[in-house]
Amino acid sequence: MLKRKMALFKLLGFTVSLDVSWGIILFLVVWSLSKGFFPSYFPGLGIQTYWVMGVIGAIGLFVSIIIHEFSHALIARKYGMKIKGITLFIFGGVAEMQDEPSTPKSEFFMAIAGPIASFTLSILFGGLAQAAENMKFSVPMIALLGYLSTINLLIAIFNLIPAFPTDGGRVLRSLLWWMKGDIHWATQLASRISLMFAVVIIFMGFMHMMGDNTIGGLWWILIGAFLFFAANASYQRLLIRESFSGKTVRHFMNPSPVSVPFDITLQAFVEKYLYRYHYKMFPVVKESKIFGIITVQMLKQHTHEEWKHLFVGQVMEEPNPSNTIASYTPIEDALNRMNESGTIRLLVVEHNKIVGIITLKDLLEYIALKMELETIP
Repeated sequence: MLKRKMALFKLLGFTVSLDVSWGIILFLVVWSLSKGFFPSYFPGLGIQTYWVMGVIGAIGLFVSIIIHEFSHALIARKYGMKIKGITLFIFGGVAEMQDEPSTPKSEFFMAIAGPIASFTLSILFGGLAQAAENMKFSVPMIALLGYLSTINLLIAIFNLIPAFPTDGGRVLRSLLWWMKGDIHWATQLASRISLMFAVVIIFMGFMHMMGDNTIGGLWWILIGAFLFFAANASYQRLLIRESFSGKTVRHFMNPSPVSVPFDITLQAFVEKYLYRYHYKMFPVVKESKIFGIITVQMLKQHTHEEWKHLFVGQVMEEPNPSNTIASYTPIEDALNRMNESGTIRLLVVEHNKIVGIITLKDLLEYIALKMELETIP
């Protein structure tokens, strides 16, 4: 999730992006407003008017969600949390935090900021709708302002559901964390409560489907499933952070990586290194210094005949920040680097020399083993 996205604009230091899944909800919102909501509550207007109202209503929802997420991001930044950006996706929006809150207080205020912003927008649009009605403005304008007031109220109420990691779930965790002073216990309990809410929401979805409300029921099921998996993932992320707390790349790297001389042929590289070690990426060295990297994909760009006379140094790529890292880097930063670049192997480089290599496979095996040992009675 949140991988297939495009950047829209940057404001107050935050990049706002759009996940491709937003296209689905955008179409559904415009369609439901134009064909259902506005014609039902404000009959007698033209078809073209309803479609224009639907588009404007969807844009208003878009802006409302951005304001909601900006509220989270601004408070998070105030308390020293790093926010990668804001992304709109099928279930609304998310402020992508690179750091977790350091105290119950910071999490509480960061989490509650979004619903407060939505409640404020609801009151504002409600007041404007009432004023527009008193001043005898056009029906479409009154309808749009009333819709934006209602939808922001619903956004606020939905986000206050105590289902972690929604805003309400984070508020719940912050209170549990404050009560006992244990974020691990608070996250575990908040996640379990969230799972119960998710099951209830899924059950309600099936009941709606049995009651001939198929589309509505399907949305309830999708939302419940999203909360179910998100709650599990949030708890697992905490366990991973605790496992890697205080540890750097040096703790997990292989200090004796296999390197390839830059002046051997591709054929020799395949026979002596690729078939022997089965890695998909090798560092290339020259006079004991890092000179570049060579991968299976680079090799496949040349024919077997070319392998006989082309040298590794001719087809390699120079190392860059996306595939190199320092040994003193925290492991969480290394995982973020792998996640952002799509790289599963990072060269550990110091003073232009390779001192090790760290792989996603090794980190995942460590996490799996640690969890297995800690669940033994």
